[in-house]
Amino acid sequence: MAWAENWHKYLLDNCASILQTRTVGKKNTSRLRQKLRVSSGRYQSQLELALEEQGPLVRGSFGTRGRVCGNPGCKCAQGDLHESKYLTATDKGRVRQVHVPAGDEEKVAAGVERYRRFREVRGRLAKLAQEQLELMDQLGRSLLMAYPPDNPLPPAQHSGPPPREGRRGRR
Repeated sequence: MAWAENWHKYLLDNCASILQTRTVGKKNTSRLRQKLRVSSGRYQSQLELALEEQGPLVRGSFGTRGRVCGNPGCKCAQGDLHESKYLTATDKGRVRQVHVPAGDEEKVAAGVERYRRFREVRGRLAKLAQEQLELMDQLGRSLLMAYPPDNPLPPAQHSGPPPREGRRGRR
C-alpha cells in the first residue's frame, strides 16, 4: 500500500510539473509562431524587392572631381576647376577610380544607385534570416518535453563556432 501511495504522489508531482511546463510552453510557442509568421512576411516582401530588380548593377561610388587641364590661359588655372565624373571602387584591396564619359554618366549613376539598393535589401534579408533562425531555435526549445521527468536530459547546446561580429562593429 505504501508503494501505491508513493507512486501516486510521484505521478501527481511530476505530472503537475510537466503540465505546468507544457502550459507555459504553449503560450510561448503561440507567440513564437506568431513572430515567425510576421518575420516570414517581412522576409518575403524584401525578397520580392530583390527579385524585382532588373539591373544592370554597377558596384562602387559615383562622384564628381575637379581637375586642371594644364592650359595656362584656361579658367581652371585661376581656380575654377573642370568637373569630371568618376566611378570609385575597391579592386584587390586598393581603391580604383575610373573616369566616366559624359555619355555614360546617367547610366552609371543609375546602376550605382540600383546596386546600393540591392545591397541594402540583401543586408535586410540576412538580418531577417538570422532572426528567423533564432526564433526557430526558441520555438524548438519551447516545444521540448523534459524526459525523463525525474532527471531530464538537458537541451542541445550550440556546437559550432561563436557568431562573428558584423563589419565595422555593426550588427
